[in-house]
Amino acid sequence: MSAPTNTYKHSSVIGVREDLEDMVTNISPIDTQFYTGCKKKKGTQVKYEWLTESVRAAAANAQAEGDDPTATAVTPAVRLSNTMQTQAVTFRISDIVEAVKAAGDVNSEAHQTVLFSKALAKDIELDFLTSTENTSDTYKMKGALNWCTSNVGKSGTATVNANGTITGGTARVLTEDMVKDVMQDIFTAGGDPKKIFCGPFQKRAFSAFVGTSTYRQLVEKSKVGTNVDVYVTDFGELSIVPHRVMPTDVLFIPDMDYWGKAVLIPTGKTRLAKTGRSEILDISVTHTVVAYNEAASGRVVDLQTS
Repeated sequence: MSAPTNTYKHSSVIGVREDLEDMVTNISPIDTQFYTGCKKKKGTQVKYEWLTESVRAAAANAQAEGDDPTATAVTPAVRLSNTMQTQAVTFRISDIVEAVKAAGDVNSEAHQTVLFSKALAKDIELDFLTSTENTSDTYKMKGALNWCTSNVGKSGTATVNANGTITGGTARVLTEDMVKDVMQDIFTAGGDPKKIFCGPFQKRAFSAFVGTSTYRQLVEKSKVGTNVDVYVTDFGELSIVPHRVMPTDVLFIPDMDYWGKAVLIPTGKTRLAKTGRSEILDISVTHTVVAYNEAASGRVVDLQTS
């Protein structure tokens, strides 16, 4: 059936107001677990330096009566450094865009500042983990993964390069032995990590370890849990932290007591010189990773990702 003749219908109406909800939905995740966990220090130079040292391994120690001892050579501290890296996001808003009313205030400088600040936070986390150091022109820090060279579980054909990157190697399925071997090396060196950072694929691999895949725990009535969130090893418990920014083929096992961040220029928003009828906003920070003792942490690399 159709409407009677001359029925005034919605399709003919002029001036109907829009029904646009005054809210914006955004589910983009912000994972900054490593950066947030780093201890903050103030930097004063592009090259940030610190000292590290260690105590020798235990040895049999019995002295003869009346002996005239020979002094053991003093081992000097090791001087380490990392390069300050500037990270920034810049956006431009025209005067008209700023002036007009928009649903959810999505066009405003304040709203865009929040969005771009979150984007910068994601970039910071990624570079704090994976950046390869560059000491000239565009300065880049050495990320935490590339600092970890003492305790690396890798494929037999892989090579740990001088800058900490891994080349070669055959992708392997994650196994418990890989984690146990690295944890043993970390324990022997003196580290005591409490967390494992991994991508979602490797998080599921933990839950599939032999002995856990067939185990079911009653969480609540009518609910069963099959996941593994805390992994108990011979050398301590590890919380398994799923991390969206972590490279898919890596497990990172950091002792957070030995990681820091040195800040040369704190995060801030600057209004750049105006050119034309728009405003240019720059959000930036200059900082670097501080690896107080990389031997307290470790990583498992060359993992299959599918």
